[in-house]
Parts: sequence; structure tokens; C-alpha cells
Amino acid sequence: MESLFGRHGKLIRWTVGIAAGVLIGLWIAVLMLSRAPQLRTALVQALNDQFDADVQLDSLEVRIFPRVRIHGDGLTLRLKSGHKQPFIEVRHFEVSGGLINMLRRPRRFSLVELEGLRITIPPTEAGDPAAKGQGSDPAGPVLIEHITSRDAQLIIVPRNPDKESKVWSIHNLELDSAGFNRTMPFTATLTNPIPKGEIATKGTFGPWAKGDPGSTPLAGHYTFDHADLSTINGIGGILNSTGDFSGMLARIDVHGKTSTPDFTLDVGDTPVPLETTFYAVVDGTNGNTYLKQIDAKLRHTPIEASGEVATNPHVKGRTIHIEATIQDGRIEDALQLAVHGPAPIMVGKLALQTSITIPPGLERVVQRMQLSGRFALEDAQFTDAQVKAHLADLSHHARGLKPGEPTGPISSNMTGRFTMRDAQIRFEPVRFSLPGADVQLTGSYGLRSEQLDFAGTLSMDAAVSEAMGGGIKSVMLKPFDALFRKDGKGAVVPITISGPRKEPKFGLQWGKVFK
Repeated sequence: MESLFGRHGKLIRWTVGIAAGVLIGLWIAVLMLSRAPQLRTALVQALNDQFDADVQLDSLEVRIFPRVRIHGDGLTLRLKSGHKQPFIEVRHFEVSGGLINMLRRPRRFSLVELEGLRITIPPTEAGDPAAKGQGSDPAGPVLIEHITSRDAQLIIVPRNPDKESKVWSIHNLELDSAGFNRTMPFTATLTNPIPKGEIATKGTFGPWAKGDPGSTPLAGHYTFDHADLSTINGIGGILNSTGDFSGMLARIDVHGKTSTPDFTLDVGDTPVPLETTFYAVVDGTNGNTYLKQIDAKLRHTPIEASGEVATNPHVKGRTIHIEATIQDGRIEDALQLAVHGPAPIMVGKLALQTSITIPPGLERVVQRMQLSGRFALEDAQFTDAQVKAHLADLSHHARGLKPGEPTGPISSNMTGRFTMRDAQIRFEPVRFSLPGADVQLTGSYGLRSEQLDFAGTLSMDAAVSEAMGGGIKSVMLKPFDALFRKDGKGAVVPITISGPRKEPKFGLQWGKVFK
């Protein structure tokens, strides 16, 4: 008997142990299942405490074997600050993890899967004590090893109720080591609505700012690939951008660069490479973007700029306002954007200061764009053969050269002030000089119609009779030299330039002559 027990005692002890283990497991399972209502209450209470929100949960189901799995539907959190829209909405979620980890403190889950996640960030009110943020429980009641979400939405509500919210569609979102009291690594891909393109981002998020979700910190790196600028009415090109961001949900600092090898305006339709580096601040409370510094290069022309993309009272949509300066640029780079044709109509050095405003609207950018500023051209030369011939002839007569005398190369310096509205550029005035002549004009040029309408004066070194180059015409005009002589010039003649850009007509204002 003793030998039998000794021989089989080990087997009996293992059998008893396994049976006891099974019974304990069954008891825990029954206990957990019987506590599903308590688990639901605990989940709601934890979310309520951590988010300072009223929590609604339509249904909850708990399964124990082979792993703990919790299924839930219709989860809604409304902040107690009184905002009408729910802060978080989840159509369906699943939580899974080991039983032992679930019984620990803090409770630990392996995976949370979310479907139909919708996060609405309310505006932070100026002076609101809640905006200081209350922080999260340092104990951290729950830790989730990994969170995944598909087809989520992030909505940022502006302070002004008349303004539209900014909506981001987040295709994939993944968080690691997720807890209310910690910084969480994340990766995400989302669609930017305008310009339309895909953003991939990786960084950190948290810890959660209880009472003021907009103050929750975040930081990371992004890539913005194949953004289609044609989704902005009136411009075109494919933009690629990379950069880094930091701050909080309500205010994000962004440092980045962009490259658009085929940037176009529909008024010119000629692709020009555009590259920028920038520093911007995104205000999540109203969706405004403040462009603190932009260093751009339009083909060979460097541009310095700053501005904002912001809302205005009683105006739907956002207005773009930019202050730009060019100190050592090329006029041909700018003209290729604004004027039709395979080649620029003019080449030369360009200096420019301008203020650009583009209000919201359905019209093309060139119709909405408003400009004002001043410019200076140095050593400018027209490329069109007919225009060059006109200017060479003008310079020849203005110097009183004889027929057949060589004119030499013709270039000019040009300065002026300009404004633009409704695709019409008005110059008030523009001055340019040629060998032997100075021209001052006031008028307009239609970017879409390509029509010239200018009037002004031509000042020549030669007298009117000398400008004829000799012959009978010079003799006949000799008595009129005194009529046109003025301000130390041989002749000051009132002129007009009108008609299409490709075939301009030069005329004399006879009414002013006789006056």
C-alpha cells in the first residue's frame, strides 16, 4: 500500500492540482461574467473621471476564454464644459488581454481596436480657467499596449460659431503604450482636404490634459506627398512637403519645406518650379494658419514672405494674406506664371514689394487675387521681335539719329506702382527709360484679355523735327519744336499704347498736343 502510494503519489498530486486549477479558473470565469454590469459601471466611471465627461455606452459584452475580450457599441463622451457636440464617439470597440494583466493595478490590456472613431476638439475660450488644464491621474488606472483605429475623423471647432469646422479624415491611427498619464508614440495616415493629398505622420501624443483637451501636447514628423494643387481653384501642380511639428492640439508649430516642380496659375498655364522652406503656427481653436516666415525660390527668383490664412468676421471661408519681397529676382520667372506663351515677354533683374490678398470664393484665384505694391526692373529687354523693333525705332528717333545709323542694343530700366483686382493690373504710374527716351504711363493690362490701355508722355532728347531723321518732314516740323520742348528735353509728346499685347498700337494724343 505504501509502495503503491509512493509510486503513484506524484500522479495523484498532479491530478488534484489540475482539477483544482480548472475549478479555480471556472470560478474566476463565473465571477468575471457575473461582474459584467460592474465592469461596465467601472469603465464608464473611469472614462468620466479621466475626461471630465458624461459617458454613454449602449452595450457591453465580456468573454473570458481563451482570452479576455470586451466588445462595446455606441460609446459617447460629452465634456462637462457644456459644448453641444460629443467630444468622442466610437461606433464599436474591442478590448483584449490576458486575465492576469487585467486583474493587476494598473489594469493592462494587449489591444484595443476602434471602429467609427470621431474626435471633436472644442474651442478653448480665452480666459477660461479650464483652459489651464487639470492634468491626469498620475497613477494611471489603465494601460493599453496597442490601440488601432480605422477611418477616424478629427474635427477642430473654431471659436466663431459661424465658421466651418476643420475636418481631418484619419485612415489609420496606431498608439503604443497608451495611458492617460503618459506620452504615447503614434503613427497615422490621413487625407488633407485642400489641397488634396495624403499625409503620413509619426510622433508622440500626451499626457492627456484633463479639462482642456486642446492643451494636450503632441510632436512629430510628417510627409505630405502628391498634394494636388488643382483642388484650389485657379492654381495647379503637384506639391510634396516634409517637416516637423510640436506644440498642443490647439496650437501647433510647424517647420517644413515644400517642392512643386510644376506650379502654375491658370492665367499663364506655364509650369514654373517653386520651392519653399517655412515656419508656421496652426491655431486649432479656429483653424487659422499664421505663416511666420517663408523663404521661397520661384525658378531662379528668391522670395521672402510672411502672412496668414485666417477667417474674417461675417465671411465664410478663410482669406489668404501675404507680404512678399523680392530683392534680386528675374522678371521672366514671374511673367511665366501670369502671361500666356512659351517664352516670357521680358527678361531682366526684378525687385518687388507686394501685398497679396486672396479672399474665399468659388471664382478662380486670378479673379479673386488682389495685389498692391511697387517694382523696379534693371536692364530689362523685351523678347518679342515686333516689340523690340518698335522700341528700337523709338530710341532711334528719340536720339535724332539719321536713317541707317546703328541703334545698338536696347534695354531699359523700369519702375512703378501697381494694383490688381478682377484680373486687371493697373499701373499708377510706370516709368521706363530707353537710350534717348523716357516714358511715363498710367493705365491697365488685362491678365485674361491681354489688352493694353495706357496713356502718358514720351520725353525725347531730340526735338520733334530732329526725330524725323532729316528730309522734308523734318523741315515741315521745325516750327513746332518749341511747342513740344519742355523741362529741358528736346520734346515731350503725349502718347497712347493700346490694343492686344502681341500687336500693340502706339499713338499720339492730338487733343493734348493742341491744348
